Amino acid sequence: MRHTGSLSIQASQPKLLSGEHRPLTISLLVAVALVSYNNLSVAAALPSMGNDLGNVGLLPWVITAELLAAAVAILALGPTVDSYGVRRVFRASMIVFIVSSLFCAVSPNMQTLILARIVQGIASGGVIGASISTVGLAYGADIRPKVYAAVSAVWGVMGIAGPAIAAGLIGLFGWRSIFTVTLPVGIVATAIGWNRLPGRREENIVNKFDVRGLVILTVLTIGLLMAASADSLRLLWWLLIAVVFGVAYYRHARRTYHPVVELDHLTGRRWRYLHITSTLAVGGGTGASAFLPLYLKGARGATETQAAFSVLFLVLGWTVGAFISSKLQSRMHSAYVVQAGSGLLVVMGLFAVVVTGLELWIGFLLGAFFFAGIGIGSITTAGLALLQGRAQQNEMGRVSSAHQFLRSLGFAYGAAIASSVIFLVVQQRIGDVEAIRDLLGGDADAVDLNAEVVDALQAGYVWALAVTSGLTVVTMASAVKLVRSIGMFTPID
Repeated sequence: MRHTGSLSIQASQPKLLSGEHRPLTISLLVAVALVSYNNLSVAAALPSMGNDLGNVGLLPWVITAELLAAAVAILALGPTVDSYGVRRVFRASMIVFIVSSLFCAVSPNMQTLILARIVQGIASGGVIGASISTVGLAYGADIRPKVYAAVSAVWGVMGIAGPAIAAGLIGLFGWRSIFTVTLPVGIVATAIGWNRLPGRREENIVNKFDVRGLVILTVLTIGLLMAASADSLRLLWWLLIAVVFGVAYYRHARRTYHPVVELDHLTGRRWRYLHITSTLAVGGGTGASAFLPLYLKGARGATETQAAFSVLFLVLGWTVGAFISSKLQSRMHSAYVVQAGSGLLVVMGLFAVVVTGLELWIGFLLGAFFFAGIGIGSITTAGLALLQGRAQQNEMGRVSSAHQFLRSLGFAYGAAIASSVIFLVVQQRIGDVEAIRDLLGGDADAVDLNAEVVDALQAGYVWALAVTSGLTVVTMASAVKLVRSIGMFTPID
């Protein structure tokens, strides 16, 4: 017998691609591949988008708005899955994803692109949330770590293929082609998964959807996000809005029979430190990475192709970390794996600050992101396995969605904080963030003529790394608390 998370399992384990699991696994991984390509290709195309559409100050919202919308969609997903099953959620989400991709491709300006990305984020949140819930519902606890490792492997493959495809498409057809290429793939993915995911179960109870709670949490989420990216004069106002709606939701959830998110699923002792650790890991660990292509092209003189490929190092590390985590969980408790990943993430974050601040070889920075990705992959994979091992079947959708919601907020807030720091530093140093556009579309001569802008972007990225890396330090304290909770909760298969 070997110990994995809180569970003892036999040496003989089911295979992901066995006859029992093969159709479901293939459809699950194809859907995840589509969404992961979308995320990675957009990050790689940011410099081209900024150069073509202008309004560079709005550029971070191309990523942040999509992440925010995905987080809100996941809020609505949990109760819907527990009532109607994941199959209906998957079908609707894939259709909306295809249509929104088309609108992204034809956007005439930055504002329209951001609106289209919001709709795309809603669809992406539905696809990812349905996929995560499917793992908890359709796979046993003994095989879940392998499923998460396979999902991370898809992200890793797309980490290589996504930027490569994006760079090639951008060079040949422009940035709009990164969206049009998803249309036929999305149609195929929808057809494959149409009847593969679990449908409604007998134990599912259809409850009235908590529209009021969803609206309150949406405003709360927006308030927190705007506070993370607002200047000092507006910060207090957005924080006040967040506090008011936070209190409103607390009171609402206590009085509502089936709120959109149960308070226990957010702050309960079973989940508390799992949420905190994973959210801060993805937020602090990935916040500045979203703007790595922008930094390398604008401040380090990298080519568009080199900048596009830079995003793959974190993703590859994440994949490696997921596989390492799945192996370690067969030998030690999942909480210890989370703690080890947290330590590695903190060290690599601080190392990245030093490398960037001293303007050392770019390879050191890319290596830091790779090993930080290993830390994040270890944390998230082990954390999800432990979380779903503690959940009942009839709450799997809501618990998984609450966790994914918080992780999505981590992505969104990490990117928002990083962008806020970068553009604040640039604004203070040169007084015009639009000056960055000259670097994005330019050649070596343009960079030489804008040395002051280069220095401002360099300083801004260093500070962004410092702030987001500081967030990861808190993951260690939370991981220690998680380790201390070992044995307090009975695992559920």
